Amino acid sequence: MKTIREIRVKDLITYFMIPLLFFVFVITGYILIFGKLTLFLKIAIGVLLLILSYYPLKRFVIGLILMYKAFAPRSMRDRCRFEPTCSTYMIMAINKYGLIKGLIKGIGRLLRCKPPNGGIDYP
Repeated sequence: MKTIREIRVKDLITYFMIPLLFFVFVITGYILIFGKLTLFLKIAIGVLLLILSYYPLKRFVIGLILMYKAFAPRSMRDRCRFEPTCSTYMIMAINKYGLIKGLIKGIGRLLRCKPPNGGIDYP
């Protein structure tokens, strides 16, 4: 996993901007198509767009976490009691378990971050 110093602008563009542009195109296309179809086709297209947007959404969430790692104050990032840090843990959990389960595991880890807890904890 990359450390804070290894996060480059290229990573932020790859994980944040490309999925954001994908969502803009998907939403625009859905709005243009939505008004002229039957209910069945609207539901089918909606489900298809949800399935297609899973991977970009996963990358978008990882991009948000990378932005936090790149721009959050060092004093805030250094308070983590666990190894790896909570943000790195959440990225690892999202990559290992998928978006929903990874976010649940990452949020659970953040909720455990209080005094007597700490130490080495991998997803």
